[in-house]
Amino acid sequence: MLRLTRRPHPLLAFLASGARAASMAAPFFTTEGRLMRGAGADLAKQFVPVHKGLSLIQSAAGGGLEAALVSEAAARPYVDGATETLIGTAEEGALGRRAAGGAFWLLDVSHLPEPPAPAALGLDGATWQPLRDRAGWSACDRLEEEDEASLLAIAAGLAKWHDKNQFCGVSGGRTVPEARRQGRVRSCAESGERLRPRVDPSVIMLVVDGDRCLLGRKAEWPAGRYSTLAGFVEFGESLEECLVREVYEEAGVRVKRDGLRFVASQPWLFPRSLMVGFIAQAEPGASEAAADAADDELQDVGWFSRDQVRAFVESGDEENAEFHVPSKVSLARVIIEEWIASGK
Repeated sequence: MLRLTRRPHPLLAFLASGARAASMAAPFFTTEGRLMRGAGADLAKQFVPVHKGLSLIQSAAGGGLEAALVSEAAARPYVDGATETLIGTAEEGALGRRAAGGAFWLLDVSHLPEPPAPAALGLDGATWQPLRDRAGWSACDRLEEEDEASLLAIAAGLAKWHDKNQFCGVSGGRTVPEARRQGRVRSCAESGERLRPRVDPSVIMLVVDGDRCLLGRKAEWPAGRYSTLAGFVEFGESLEECLVREVYEEAGVRVKRDGLRFVASQPWLFPRSLMVGFIAQAEPGASEAAADAADDELQDVGWFSRDQVRAFVESGDEENAEFHVPSKVSLARVIIEEWIASGK
């Protein structure tokens, strides 16, 4: 049984102590405030198109990928029936240059049986692609600027939110996007209910025991991929309680509640999660890990040495069939690299 005590929350302690460790890069989907979400409703529109989970991607000047933005004029033939939602604007960084004094909007054209041809949107050479592919490399891994990931993920997440909230849970009536809220609220005329995008909190943690760490893998992942453990916060549960519970349920390992170290958080809008990342210390004499046979979430779980993990991270071989960790897009990778760099 978990015992509730009055300890400072690791996240609050981290925020009080100052900036993130210098050795750690900012997680993907985090713009460090460069994207001003929900701002710019009165500015010229640039649309980020989405069609049934696919995003429109094009080649960037530096050889990587970037979001394909559709002008207001090119989008006009497709606006009727589409869902428009304000994403925000930017004044600095890569997104500031691309905003060019305007604002980014979602253009969800999922009501169409087929996505519009890129050429019809004035975007010869662009392609419709999934942002994230569990089976291997995806568009997010090849984006030239990390802020592009946030822009694309927000558009994809908002499109999914609109799709899953077309009916009111109170009256069963149709909900519609509110134009006066730039599509960021849906309302039901029958019940008066108003729906806003929500996020599901989750924890993602690297459990360590001296110079070894605990990693697991799912059966559907590419061969050789291992990652940190993770789980969704239950109703009425704290982040710490969730972390302790998930590690024990998935691997049979106990961790110390007073040994949690906050690393970073990451919005994971596939479709609506907020991940809070920790490094957790195993209890002294940690048992050998074993995936719970009653829980088919993990295929395997085990301990890996710091030298072993470092060797594969430094090799850059992110598709090694024997062992590799997730790509730089994942918060798991950020946490693993922080542990390697910190030496503790």
